[in-house]
Amino acid sequence: MEQFFSNLTLSNKFPYRIGRHVLFWAMCVVFFGTIYGSFWNYGPTGTNAYIEAAMYLPLHMFMSYMILYFLFPRYLFTGKYFSLAIGIIILIPLTALFSFLVAQWWITPYREASGIEPPSKNIVQGFMAGLRGSNTVAGFAAAIKLVKHWYFKKEENTLLEKEKLKAELEVLKVQLQPHFLFNTLNNLYSLILQQSKQAPEVVLKLSELLRYILTESAKSKIPLTRELSILKNYINLEQLRFGNRLDMNLNIQGDLDNKLIAPLLLLPLIENAFKHGANEIIEQPWMSLDIVVNENRLKFKLINGKATQLEKNLFSSGIGLQNLEKRLSLLYPDKYDLRITNEDESFLVSLHLALETSG
Repeated sequence: MEQFFSNLTLSNKFPYRIGRHVLFWAMCVVFFGTIYGSFWNYGPTGTNAYIEAAMYLPLHMFMSYMILYFLFPRYLFTGKYFSLAIGIIILIPLTALFSFLVAQWWITPYREASGIEPPSKNIVQGFMAGLRGSNTVAGFAAAIKLVKHWYFKKEENTLLEKEKLKAELEVLKVQLQPHFLFNTLNNLYSLILQQSKQAPEVVLKLSELLRYILTESAKSKIPLTRELSILKNYINLEQLRFGNRLDMNLNIQGDLDNKLIAPLLLLPLIENAFKHGANEIIEQPWMSLDIVVNENRLKFKLINGKATQLEKNLFSSGIGLQNLEKRLSLLYPDKYDLRITNEDESFLVSLHLALETSG
C-alpha cells in the first residue's frame, strides 16, 4: 500500500499520472461543492452544488495547465522570471473573465432549469468570484508542481553527488594502486639483486596482494579481517627484505568479526612508514603498530623511527597519504580523526575510525 501511494504521488508512468490528475480534480469538485453548497449561503445545495463545481472544472483546468505545462517549463525553469510574471498577469484576469462567461452561459441555464436563483449578472461580482475560484485551484496545483520539482531536483543532485563521489574514489584508487605496487615491486627487485632465497616467497605474497587489489579493492566495503590480513602480508614482505635489522612490534586486539572497512585504507599508512621511515634508517629501523577495535570504533596507532636529517614535510608529501586523507573525507565524513605528528626522530600516526557492521 505504501508503495502504491508513493507511485501515485511521484511515478511518471502514464496510469499513475492520469490517476493523480483524476484524483486532484475530483477533490476540487468535492471541496468547492462542500464549501459553497453547505457552509455558505451560495444558492445551490446538495447535489446541485457539486454539479456546478464540476461545470467550473474546465476553466480551472485551463488556468492550472497553462501555468504548469506552459508558463513554468518555458519561463520559471529557464530563469525567465519577468516573462513568467507577465504571463501570469495576463492569464489571471483572462480566466476571471471566462469564469463570468461560464456563469452566464452554463450556470444560469442550469439553475433556471433546476428552479434555483441564477447567479448575479454583475460583471464585477462575477469577475471577482472568478478570481477567487480559479486562483485557489491554480495556486494549489502550482504548489504541488513546485514541491515535486524541488523533490526531483534534490534527488537528481543527490544522485549527481553520489556519482561524483564514486568517480573521485575511483580516481584515487587508480592513483593509489600503481603507487602501492611500484613500491612493492621495488622491494622484490632489491631482493633479486641480492640473489636472496626469499625472492620466491616474496613473489607468492605479492601475488596475493595483486589478487586483493584486483578483486577486493573494487568493493565499497570489505571485512576488516581481510584488510588486516593483507596488512600483515605487506609487513611480512618488508620483514623479509629487512631481516633482523627491523625491530617490528605488531599488536592487534578487540572484536574484529562482522566489521567492515573501505579497502586499501590502512595499507598506505604502513607503506608510508616503511618508505619514509625504515628505508631511510641505516642502523636499526623500528616500528610499532597497535590496532584496537572496541565495539564499532577502530583505533590505529603507528609510530616508527626516522633518520634525523629528513625534512619535516617528507612524511606528509606522499601520494598515498594525500589520497588517504581525501578518501577518508569522502567515505567517512565526520566519522574519523586522523592525526600525524612529525617529531625529530619519529613519526606518529593516529587514526580513529567509526566502522560499519555486516549483518
